Amino acid sequence: MRKICFFLLLLPLFSAAQSNKLLNGYLYGMVHDGTGGGGIIGNLSLLHNTLAVGPGVELTAYNDHLLVPVFADVKLKHRFLHIEPYITGQFGRNVYDVSRTEKINATTGGQQSITFNESGKYFYGIGAGVAWHFPKIGVFASYIFRGYKYRYPTQVTTGNQVDFGDKSVNTSVIAAGIVF
Repeated sequence: MRKICFFLLLLPLFSAAQSNKLLNGYLYGMVHDGTGGGGIIGNLSLLHNTLAVGPGVELTAYNDHLLVPVFADVKLKHRFLHIEPYITGQFGRNVYDVSRTEKINATTGGQQSITFNESGKYFYGIGAGVAWHFPKIGVFASYIFRGYKYRYPTQVTTGNQVDFGDKSVNTSVIAAGIVF
């Protein structure tokens, strides 16, 4: 996992497409549902610079524990001189694994305290942003609405078997940074 994250962080720096501006890197700070964080995205521009696709990775937190979203980023954009508005979609996996103890409803009635690992499954996001390009570097700001899915217990059945399902969490991501 560390090798993948390291590769994603350095991807924009080692591409021949960088000199032709077919590859853009987005390095940013963000507010993720009230928690700070940061990330990097490397986008390869296609179809006359109207479509951009590439990998991204972020470091942030959820319930005071490390959350690492790793995702594919897709942007539909159009440049007007130095201003480039875009809409974006993100699809990936949220790396999150935390041991928790919670009271869960039991099929026999009442609640039962269990310890389990709450783990990230996948997420999706949709949003919009705008980039301002200067000769060598630019700046951008964006808003993304995200929906996360986590593995979470739903009930305790007879025989103390635990049924797991999905826990949905929606959040807002506000990001600002540089484009290179």
